[in-house]
Amino acid sequence: MPRVSVIIVCYNMRREVPRTVESFLPPYQTGLSSGDVEILVMENGSPDPLPESVISSWGPEVRYVKVPNASPSPAGALNLGVRMARAPIVCPVIDGARMASPGLLSMGLKALKDHPGAFVASVGFHLGSERQQIAVLSGYNQAIEDGLLAEIDWQQNGYRLFEIAATAGSAKGGWFSTISESNAPLLSKETYEQVGGYNTAFDIPGGGLVNLDFFREVMKNPTIPYILLCGEGTFHQYHGGVTTSRTVRDVEADGRTTFERYANQYQAIRGEKFELTKRRPTVYGTLRPETWQLSHKALGDLLKERDASAG
Repeated sequence: MPRVSVIIVCYNMRREVPRTVESFLPPYQTGLSSGDVEILVMENGSPDPLPESVISSWGPEVRYVKVPNASPSPAGALNLGVRMARAPIVCPVIDGARMASPGLLSMGLKALKDHPGAFVASVGFHLGSERQQIAVLSGYNQAIEDGLLAEIDWQQNGYRLFEIAATAGSAKGGWFSTISESNAPLLSKETYEQVGGYNTAFDIPGGGLVNLDFFREVMKNPTIPYILLCGEGTFHQYHGGVTTSRTVRDVEADGRTTFERYANQYQAIRGEKFELTKRRPTVYGTLRPETWQLSHKALGDLLKERDASAG
């Protein structure tokens, strides 16, 4: 019986998913044995699915599932993956392009042992020197990213991913401010069901604000302890996704930004405007030397933003 089941949703991610899967398995994931982790790769209707050569290279701890009647949203695929999971603890990864830091799973399991029934969140980062919606304006692409990953030899020390990463828009202050989503949370199956899973009404391609909605529904429940892993995180690989491939200048055909369209759907489903949670987490973990430069920059940017709004 595995200790944790990681559910990874993918859509046209031949380049990215193999790295993601490797980053969630021992020995890359430290402090765990090979039987501790189960991975379910949920192929969510991809016109260009993973090749057989990749699938056959995985061991028995990885299950490849072609989602029946796949929706443009990943919500249904995540809920199906959780139902199929054999472990009592699940880690839903809504975006298969997100690599993990080496201690994310073991630290998350320790946090759940110390805080039973908790929701253990992690901070999301983007590979590259800037948030990818900004970086694409300067020509950031997959070839550049491949070069960055090759330079740091991430398989030998995954914490070096922090050296080539920037904070995501959902966590501009890194570990020093509130976040609006977690791309690889750990929680029990019971807690997942208590929250209601991912809401399939969010049917925009990519899910719109479905991941942020799931996070908010957890935050609304005071009986669920909220833990934030410090010094761990996920790293988004550039793949031409629904949001990260769009620059900060892009708008929809009707003049709305992508986020405005997502926020309108959220209000239609939930009957209220989307707002960031003000709930503060219990921070769990430690900052390694590889995280210091990124941490200092995130904190500095946060203070500049605060001073600008105050001035």
